[in-house]
Amino acid sequence: MNKITLSVFTVFLLPALFLSGCGDGTSAQDELKMVPGLCFLHVHIGDKMNIGLFPDEFSELIPIWLCDSLNVRGSFGVSLLGVNLTDFSPQLLFLSREVSPDEMLQLCTAGFQCSSEESSGHYDLVDSRGGMIGSIAGRDGWTCLVTGSGSDRSAGRWLELDAEESLASDSALISISEFDYDLTVLISHNSIAFVSLIPTGMLSRSQIAMLERVKELILVIDPRGIRISLEINNEEEPPVTLLELQLVRGGDKVSTISLRFSDTELTAEDLLRMIGGEGY
Repeated sequence: MNKITLSVFTVFLLPALFLSGCGDGTSAQDELKMVPGLCFLHVHIGDKMNIGLFPDEFSELIPIWLCDSLNVRGSFGVSLLGVNLTDFSPQLLFLSREVSPDEMLQLCTAGFQCSSEESSGHYDLVDSRGGMIGSIAGRDGWTCLVTGSGSDRSAGRWLELDAEESLASDSALISISEFDYDLTVLISHNSIAFVSLIPTGMLSRSQIAMLERVKELILVIDPRGIRISLEINNEEEPPVTLLELQLVRGGDKVSTISLRFSDTELTAEDLLRMIGGEGY
């Protein structure tokens, strides 16, 4: 799987690979006030998610060890702020109210094996060559880690982020946002711009055809905000998995699609491992 395919997969299919326990009561609006409005998508991950279900390829784009460390401490969020079109590496924002900036710094310096510098109210993570790995900041009880180049500028803007510049100001997205499920993925209208900017010259013929179909579907549906929610009820026998997709279309029209799955032998984890090519 090349980085182009993996990046597209991350944006549109990664939500299906997250599993968690019961909802943790985090306010969607409060969390979205901490998320820049120009991000492509935001994922709220519950504290009982099985991080081990991630395909190994995801480690090329996402620090899985960090997800595991944050997951142990409670729920957290991950936002896709942007994608470097030269190498398709993502810039991510990790958001938690379960760890302090100092705790996040300890996790990151150990995990990235890097040093740190304090600057303008935040910490910068620096590799052995002096390159920027990420930046850590905290305010109003929240801690954020921004990864990638330009993370120091992004962390500085996050410290000054107000509600009008956050995803909480997106009325279409807010109208369908709720964190009562095990997992909630919110996709903003900015993701459409991401699809439009993918350079077709770097894609195979089949990938170009798939991209064109996606663009046509977007034109037909006219999505303004999308929520994908996942809930696994292990108290029922056999366990029940509920998947719901809700989207706001032009004119404030709302579409909802729900899928309920249970099997006396196969679990949701089995299915995801099969989808990931691990077999059963």
